[in-house]
Amino acid sequence: MSRSRWFKRALAGALTVSAAGGCKQQLFMEPADYKDAASLKLPASLEANPHGAIAPGQVDKLSGSTTTVIDFVRPPRHMTLRECAALALEQGNVGSQAPSNPGFKNEQAESFAGRNVSGTDSIRAFAIDPAIATAEIERSVSKFDARWITSMQWQKIDQPVAAQFLSFQQSRDAATFSSTLAKPLPTGGVAGITFSTDYSKFSQSSANQTSLVNPNYTPRVQLTVEQPLLRLFGVEMNQLSPSHPGSLLLQGVQSTGVGTEGILLTRLRLDQTRANFDILVNYMLLNVEAAYWNLYAAYYNLYAQEEGLRQAFEGYRYTYLRVEAGALRPQNLDQIQAQFERFRRQVYQARGQVLESERQLRGHIGLRSDDGVRLVPIDEPNLAPYKPDFQESANDAIAYRPDLLLARQDVKFRQLDLLLQKNLRRPDLRSFAQYDMAGLGTRLDGRAEDFGANGNTSPGNAFGNFIDNRFNSWTLGLRLDMPLGFRDANALVRQAQLNMSKSYIQLRDLELKSIEFLILQYRRVIQTHTEIAPARAERESLQRYVARIKAALLIEGPRAEDFLSNLTVQQQLAAAIAAETRAVADYNIALAQFEWAKGTIQPYNNVSVGDGQLPPWVSKRAKDHIRERTEAAIKLREQPLPAGGVAAGGHPISQAGGTASLIQLPPFAEKRDAVPEELPAMPEPKAPSTPGALRLGPTGTSTTNPAPEYFQPGGRVQLPPLPSGRPISSNTPPVTGTGSNSGGDYFRATGRATIPEPTPYRPAVNGTGAPATPTIPPGASANPGSEDYFKPGERVTLPPLPDASKPIGGASQSGPPLPAIPPTLPALPGGQ
Repeated sequence: MSRSRWFKRALAGALTVSAAGGCKQQLFMEPADYKDAASLKLPASLEANPHGAIAPGQVDKLSGSTTTVIDFVRPPRHMTLRECAALALEQGNVGSQAPSNPGFKNEQAESFAGRNVSGTDSIRAFAIDPAIATAEIERSVSKFDARWITSMQWQKIDQPVAAQFLSFQQSRDAATFSSTLAKPLPTGGVAGITFSTDYSKFSQSSANQTSLVNPNYTPRVQLTVEQPLLRLFGVEMNQLSPSHPGSLLLQGVQSTGVGTEGILLTRLRLDQTRANFDILVNYMLLNVEAAYWNLYAAYYNLYAQEEGLRQAFEGYRYTYLRVEAGALRPQNLDQIQAQFERFRRQVYQARGQVLESERQLRGHIGLRSDDGVRLVPIDEPNLAPYKPDFQESANDAIAYRPDLLLARQDVKFRQLDLLLQKNLRRPDLRSFAQYDMAGLGTRLDGRAEDFGANGNTSPGNAFGNFIDNRFNSWTLGLRLDMPLGFRDANALVRQAQLNMSKSYIQLRDLELKSIEFLILQYRRVIQTHTEIAPARAERESLQRYVARIKAALLIEGPRAEDFLSNLTVQQQLAAAIAAETRAVADYNIALAQFEWAKGTIQPYNNVSVGDGQLPPWVSKRAKDHIRERTEAAIKLREQPLPAGGVAAGGHPISQAGGTASLIQLPPFAEKRDAVPEELPAMPEPKAPSTPGALRLGPTGTSTTNPAPEYFQPGGRVQLPPLPSGRPISSNTPPVTGTGSNSGGDYFRATGRATIPEPTPYRPAVNGTGAPATPTIPPGASANPGSEDYFKPGERVTLPPLPDASKPIGGASQSGPPLPAIPPTLPALPGGQ
C-alpha cells in the first residue's frame, strides 16, 4: 500500500476522532433550543384535546414580594436599553399607540366583538398575523389546483312501460364508474380527462332481442377543454378574482379557495399585515425607550428628594445645636422640621413614581413586578446636539413610515379591485370542445374478438374493442350568459371608483399629517436639547449657593437673612436636579419620537424584522448575550482601575471590554446610605437669663455662661450625640408674652390663644425716602402709642391705587422697544 494511502487513512481517522470528541465552541443550536425557538410553547393538550377544560393560569410565587414605598429596598438589576428592547421583542407588549405621549403600557382588558375576542397587545400574538396572511395566500392559490373526481354507483331499474319493445331498457341492472382529472387553468379555462365505464345487464324477458349485447360494458375516455372568452379571461383577471370560473361541462369541478380574495390582492394583504406588524414594533420600541428614560428621570428625582431630605436632616442637627446654644430661636427648628417632613413626603412620592415607571417598563418587556429585584437603567443618555436636515428627514418619512406604506398598498388594492369590477361587467361567453372515444364488450377482460367480422355480433373484451377506436365523437360549442342592463356590474364599478378616490385622498392627507408630526418632533428635539443647558446652569448655581452657605456657616456662623433662603434653595435644588434629568430624558425621548416619525426607529435601535424562525446559527437569544455583556461589564467596573487610567474629560476608564454606559454608573445606581426616617427630639426649653433674651440650654446647665461655639472655622466639627426620638407637638418650646397666658405656651393645644394688641400703623415712605406724615382718621388719637390706628368695627379707607394707564415715575410710554432676553449672565468675578 502506498504511503499516500496510509496518510489519507490516518487523516480520516484523526478527523473522525476529533468529530467524535466534539468542538470547543458550538456553532449551531442545540435541538432543545431550536425546538423552543421554533415552537410557541403551547400546552401539549391544547390541539389534541379540544373537549378538555381550559383551566385558569396559575400565578407562580416568585422570590420577591410586591414592593411599596415603605418597603422599597431591593437588590438592583442593571438594565441597558438594548436588553429592554431584546426582551420586548421576545416576550413584551406594544403598549399605548400614542406617539405624542409614549411610554405607557396598555391597561385595556379583553373585549368581545361579535365572534372574536380582542384587546391584547402581546407582540407574540401580533407576530402570528403575517403567518395567517401567508396561509391565506395558499388558500387563494389553491383554486388552480388540479382536481381528481371519482365516483362509483350501482342501480337496479325495474319500471313499467306501455310499449313492450322498450321493456328491455326499463328492467336491468346498471353500474357506472367515472374518474375525472381536471385542471383549472390560469387563463380561466378548464382542461380535463374523464375515464368512465358503464355496465348494463338486461332482464331475461329481453333475451329475444337478438341484436342486444347482454350484459355489456362500455369503457369511454372523454377529453374536455373549456375557456371563457370575455368575462374573467386572462391570467391577471383570474389572479384578481376571488373564485375560478369553473366548468359547465365537467360535473363537480368547482372553485376552491372560496371566501378568499385573488392572489394579487391576498399578497397585498400580506404586505399590509407586515406593514401593520412594523407599525406595532415601532410603537413598542418607542414605548420601551420612553419608559426606560422615564424610569431614569424618576430615579434622579428620587435621588434629588433623598439628597434634600439628607440636607434637611443635617440642617436640623445644625439648628438644634444652635438653638441649644442660644444662637437661634426655636421657631427656626420648627421650620427645619417642616422642611424635613416636606422632603420626606416628596421622597415617598418619588418612590411611588419610580415604582410606577418601573411597572410601565416591565409591562413593555414582559416582566412581573414581584420578582424581588428593581430595574436600574445604566445607559448613559445622549446629550450631543442633533439638528438633522429636515428635507431629507421628510423624504425618509414619506418613504419608510409603515403606516404610509399601508395606505399606498390600500390605493393599489383599490386600483386592482376597479380593474376586476370592470372585467366583471362583460358577458360570460365560453367556448368548449369535447372528444370522446368508446368501446363495447360483454366483459372487461378475456380474448379479444373481431366485432362485426364473420357475422360476429357479440364482442368479448370491451377494452380490446376500446383500443381499436371504432367509436369516437367530438363536440364544439359556444355558450353566452349576459344580464340585460348590467345594473349590478355598473354599480360595483362605480363603488370601486369612489373607493379608489377616497383611498387616494386619505393617502395624501396621511402624508400631510406625517410631515406635520415630523415638524413637531423636529422642533421638540431642538427645544428639549436647548432646555438642558439652562436647567443645568440653574442646578449648578444652586449647588454653588449651598456650598457657599455651608462655608459661611462654618466661618461666620448663622445669619437670620440666610436661614429662610437656605431652606428655599434646598427645595429649589432638589427641583432643579429633577428638572435637569427630566430635560435630559425628554431629549432622548424626543430623539426616539423623531426616529419614529421618520419610520427609522428600527435601525435606530438595531432591530430588523424577518420571516420564519430564528436562523440556525443563533446559539443564544439576544437578551442572553446582552445580559452576559452587562454582568461582565459590571464585574469589570468593580475592579481597580489601572494606574493613570483616566479618559479625556476626567472620567475614569476601565479595562478593555467595558462599555461607556457601564464605566460610570448614575448616582442612583451606586450603593448609598439609607435616608433618615426620623428627627431627634427638640431641646427642652429653659427660661432666659436676662430680660428680653431667649436662651435654651441643656437641663441643669447654667444660662449665664455662654455656651461654647460648636462650629470652629478651620477644623472638623465635633457634634454632641443627638437625642433619640421624634419631635411631637408637645415638645414645642413655649414663648413668653403678654396676656392672660403669660409665662406659659404662646399657643396652647387645649386653650385659647391670647393675641397681644398690635402696634400702631405706620404709613409708607414718600417719594423722597423720608417717612410720610401719617394722617390720623377722625376719632383716632394723634399719639401713635396710645391706641390702635385701626379700631375694631370701623371700615378702613385706603388711598386710591395709581392709574395703571399712566407711566410710573413720569416716564413716557413711547420709546425704544424692550431689550431681548439675555441668553447668559456675565461671569462671576474670579475666585468668588
